[in-house]
Amino acid sequence: MSTTYWSKVKRVVQVPQDRFVSEGHQWSNHDLDPTPPEERKWAAWVFAAFWMAHAMNASAWTAGSATVALGLKWWQAWLALNVAHIIGTFMVVANGRMAARYHIGFPVCARSSWGMWGSYMAVTMRAIVCIIWNGVNTFYAGRLVDVCLQCIWPSWADVENILPESAGVTTRQLAGFFIAWFIFQCLTVVHPRDLKYFYMVKSVIVFAAMNGVLIWWMKKNGGASFPSQANSKLSSTERGWLFMQAFNSGFGTLSSLTVNQADIARYARLPQDQFYGQVFVFPIASALPGLYGILVASASEELYGTAAWNLWDVCQTMLDQYPHNRGARFAIFMATASMALALIAVNLATNCLPFGSDVTAMFPKYMTIRRGQFICCLLGMAIVPWKILKDGTTFLAFLSGYGYWLAPGAAILLVDYFFVQRGNLIIKDLYTGSHNGRYWYTKGWNVRAPVVTVLALIPCMPGFAASIAPNGVHISAAAKHMNTFSFLLTYIIAAFMYFASYVVWPIKGDMKIDEPFEALADLQDQEEKRALAGSDDSSLSSDGKRKEELYDLS
Repeated sequence: MSTTYWSKVKRVVQVPQDRFVSEGHQWSNHDLDPTPPEERKWAAWVFAAFWMAHAMNASAWTAGSATVALGLKWWQAWLALNVAHIIGTFMVVANGRMAARYHIGFPVCARSSWGMWGSYMAVTMRAIVCIIWNGVNTFYAGRLVDVCLQCIWPSWADVENILPESAGVTTRQLAGFFIAWFIFQCLTVVHPRDLKYFYMVKSVIVFAAMNGVLIWWMKKNGGASFPSQANSKLSSTERGWLFMQAFNSGFGTLSSLTVNQADIARYARLPQDQFYGQVFVFPIASALPGLYGILVASASEELYGTAAWNLWDVCQTMLDQYPHNRGARFAIFMATASMALALIAVNLATNCLPFGSDVTAMFPKYMTIRRGQFICCLLGMAIVPWKILKDGTTFLAFLSGYGYWLAPGAAILLVDYFFVQRGNLIIKDLYTGSHNGRYWYTKGWNVRAPVVTVLALIPCMPGFAASIAPNGVHISAAAKHMNTFSFLLTYIIAAFMYFASYVVWPIKGDMKIDEPFEALADLQDQEEKRALAGSDDSSLSSDGKRKEELYDLS
């Protein structure tokens, strides 16, 4: 009886194969298949709105002020972050090219460079990071929700904390977390391809909210003069290494996007939409919140003696100035709620969607992106993020360097597509476990990818270890300095080693595709246009027919 019941449950939750049907292990379902034309809804302006909304968030606000705390002049810290963001933007759009041309997400993209089974290693590394940061960012959004509740009910500030100190969270903070978590959970039931108007509206209201907060502080203080930097006496060498540290932290905020971009670029209406919609907007949009955070932190230090680095502290201080002014409290509520929503939306795009894609690739027979997003929210709560933030300082130091861990994967993805595959993929082979498949490599693994990943991480490993355990790891100053530009160094090493491996051991025989860059992508586009127009094969050029037969593209 129980066996029969379990069989029925499995049939209900099982996700059928769609375009690509494989025997034995299931490699795909609708969410993993190439995005069909009717679901490619993101034009350039949608990508622009998405990246503006992504840039204007609480994390970006604190990035600038945190780097100033290192000892840099405000303009040096801001310059370091912006240079990193400009370079990082091109890395991100480059890794979105494969997805925009072939309409596939990161897990499927990874199969071309890691192999069918090897891709499981790549997606697992990313999924673990997504779970943790999902919980942490939701807790941060909850802190903003706490300020919103005080705006509505001033008595909320007097709510007694009934939780013990060992809990690592107060009653108010926990309530704010659950409210933010519930809103977040509701959004996960919507497929990410259908959220384009949500991101468009959010980009406008968050931009207005952050400008309103900045104007309030500048008017309150009469500008910003940075008094704490007046007596800064750093040598040029010290300042140079601090600049590199700020430069590396700028890459840290973008590092996840270098591997996440494919999950949204696959919904691009045209391949160039993901490029033009981001390459100009994101560097500008990401520059403003960092500058605003620096200016407000300086103003709050001048006014109250303590710099307000986090957005919830900034908004809380503003609220404390108006205990009985309903109009002011409403304005602060709108600004704070907008920024809480922005943080939730960023969490959805950079953590929930990638996790949903990853677990769908790991369990395509039972998982979809929406199911994965829902589970990501549950797991984000299960890790009790307030405990991590309270007791896990070493663990948080490890998480802050997760860009360093993602750098090899991002580099491998870029080099493999542009220089090894030369933009030519056999899509059907990305969905088969056949030993004759082009991406089966050696027992399902392209051993170059994991080997290069490990070797590329080694040079900066001592400095990274010292950053999370400064009292337990004793290394030279040079080794510590290497950690200050770990992302870029690791990225370059991985890119060089992966490319060199193909120079030394090139692709041979039938596995080599000797065609111009993205020739097969162009052919795929022609076939798609024919199918949509209801044409037959007679409209295909003789060269196109030759490629179709040679590479079995049908």
